[in-house]
Amino acid sequence: MTTIADTRNLTTLCDLVRWAMSEMERNEVSLGHGTADYWEEATFLVLRTLKLPFDRLESFWQAHVTPSEAEKVLENISYRVKERVPSPYLVNEAWLSDYCFYCDERVLIPRSFIAELLREGLSPWVEDPEEVTSVLDMCTGSGCLAILAGEAFPNASLTGADISTDALEVAAVNRERFGLQEELELVQSDLFSNLEGRRFDLIISNPPYVTSDAMHELPEEYRHEPALALGAGEDGMDIMRRMMPALAEHLNPEGIAVIEIGDGREAFEAIYPDLPVTWLTTSGGDDLVFVVKAEDLKGRF
Repeated sequence: MTTIADTRNLTTLCDLVRWAMSEMERNEVSLGHGTADYWEEATFLVLRTLKLPFDRLESFWQAHVTPSEAEKVLENISYRVKERVPSPYLVNEAWLSDYCFYCDERVLIPRSFIAELLREGLSPWVEDPEEVTSVLDMCTGSGCLAILAGEAFPNASLTGADISTDALEVAAVNRERFGLQEELELVQSDLFSNLEGRRFDLIISNPPYVTSDAMHELPEEYRHEPALALGAGEDGMDIMRRMMPALAEHLNPEGIAVIEIGDGREAFEAIYPDLPVTWLTTSGGDDLVFVVKAEDLKGRF
């Protein structure tokens, strides 16, 4: 643990960020929850612990902190380094597509390549965003993708579904944060079990897709996240085997589904070798997210 003497020696934001970065690098903490390197991670953790804008460090670089502020920052650095708690959980926020979402250990930390595609309105697969009238975010977790879909498709009614009531409680916090109490419906549902008879213009999903072997090899940081939101059996396709046959009956005739499956393309194509899906380009690669049309699902299952 950091001693009182150590705390007294760290008097500015510069000191705290430098200390955090050094400790993270020395202990080889794992990244992957919104930051690209130890500099970004340290800056985010220190500034957001103090409720300062993390993109304006230069404005506060030499600012002095009070002993109580330094103590709180050092406590979070200790949790980050020694307990491997991801920074978003320590400050209860995660940024995705320039939006800030509340999060805690009841939900997966918001991250999805679908967010990039929503920023472009899913063009060219959606010709006119204003004509999208209904969107389902399956496995909604924190509700982040449903909320981003609301920004992309202003005339759409939104539904976020998740099997976890804990996750839906977090989604409700974000729904209120973005003022979408009327627009976003949250439904506890094991996939489509509580959505019988309902159809949507668009279904988006970032479901669990981590294989059993990969679950055992995950860095400790990921073990703070709900296993229910990550693991999907031996080949990572347990959820997809249940979701895909049900998509057609929950999409409108001209509807589409956009689904993220991580590194699971090979396993997916082994199960559905003839299914006409299109793999979309994201910053993570060309085989992480696919789109499939309702018309191409008919008669396939």
